[in-house]
Amino acid sequence: MNKAINKIIFVDDDKIQHMINKKNMLRIKPDLELIFFQNPFSALEWLEVNATDLLLLDINMPEMSGWEFLDLLEQKKIHVPVNMLSSSMDPDDIAKSKDYKMVEGFLVKPLQVEVIEELLNPLE
Repeated sequence: MNKAINKIIFVDDDKIQHMINKKNMLRIKPDLELIFFQNPFSALEWLEVNATDLLLLDINMPEMSGWEFLDLLEQKKIHVPVNMLSSSMDPDDIAKSKDYKMVEGFLVKPLQVEVIEELLNPLE
């Protein structure tokens, strides 16, 4: 992905992850627009009428899984680049993520500064 990232949507039920990611991302790119959702249904509603450069999506959430969220994005014909978020590198999850065209990557939480820099500053 060589497109500049200016707006990122997070869908993750973990408030602490939101705080850590916001702090680290804005330190790297202060003008970045970050929007956080703990509730995946609210995020879906938002994505139906708004665009974003990147969606960071947690796999394990209480209301619905990241996989169910991806299925709903496809049903609603919402096309957005997605990186899956997980606290483990489960080979089954990594394999499953390849079933979705919109999934561009798989990131381990908590996001490390090096990973954020790579995400925000893709090589041209």
